[in-house]
Amino acid sequence: MIEKSMVASKMERCDVAIIGAGPAGLAAAIYTSRRGLKTIVFEEGVVGGRASYAHLIENYPGFPEGITGIGLIDRFSKQVEKFGGVIKAGEGVKEIRLDANSMRITTPQGTYECSAMIITVGLKMKKLRVPGEERLFGRGVSYCASCDGFFFKNRRVAVLGGGNEAASDVLYLSNLTKDVIWLPNTENITVDEAYIKKIIENGITPMRGITVLEILGENKVEGVRVKRMDGGIEDIKIDGVFVVIGSVPTIDLLKKAGIQIDPRDYVVVNENMETNVKGVYAAGDCTGKSHQVVVAVGQGAVAGINAADYIKMKK
Repeated sequence: MIEKSMVASKMERCDVAIIGAGPAGLAAAIYTSRRGLKTIVFEEGVVGGRASYAHLIENYPGFPEGITGIGLIDRFSKQVEKFGGVIKAGEGVKEIRLDANSMRITTPQGTYECSAMIITVGLKMKKLRVPGEERLFGRGVSYCASCDGFFFKNRRVAVLGGGNEAASDVLYLSNLTKDVIWLPNTENITVDEAYIKKIIENGITPMRGITVLEILGENKVEGVRVKRMDGGIEDIKIDGVFVVIGSVPTIDLLKKAGIQIDPRDYVVVNENMETNVKGVYAAGDCTGKSHQVVVAVGQGAVAGINAADYIKMKK
């Protein structure tokens, strides 16, 4: 069942604790709970994570007509519940303790001890924090070009960001529409020369010296209001805004627990989704393998199977 946690509790014991209720975490929970293991999934934000915001997912096997992100995540959640798994929505993990003989996690509502742990924290994209961004999210504001770019085919879009990820999105979107505006929104553009060369070959140049002040539109994105270096204000008409200004670190909690993180801030795992800590697994976007739902689900399944085997072997 999905529980909305409100009241603090005493120590609770479970077989598997899963941190993050995105596609990877829910897939892992299906496999562990189906094996008869008491499984609790903790989610601080929205169940489903970024996938739940997808307007339409057309490349997930089994849905030839496509399915909404919410619709797919709802099906995942129901499968978890069917096998007895518990999803604690709104209960984020604040501390992880990995001792020689025990694994514990602490939330604002209580402390939980488990025999195996699966990390599926995903990635949280940074936000511009300008007027219109929150209100128009999912209605022209996106943080994932590979997820939503197709819906802006042959339309005018802007990519906001000055790093390699933003440059990659500029190139990706330029294959879908010839009207791409690149707004680095920073003076410090940190893009590899190879990206710059390809972007220029596509007839796109970064609009430097411009700061985005507001995203415009009533029911959908209609433009952005920017400030030029000379202080002038200008409204630029566009149909979509892709915000790519980096991701909010979600690994501090993991580093403190002794879980190995690579130089790119992703969790280090092997082919079995095992981390450097025995009995602790990781899957999904936090491993840096891919940002596609189908890949996250596959990794979650592998993590769930191996976590269940690990527990059975210990008993």
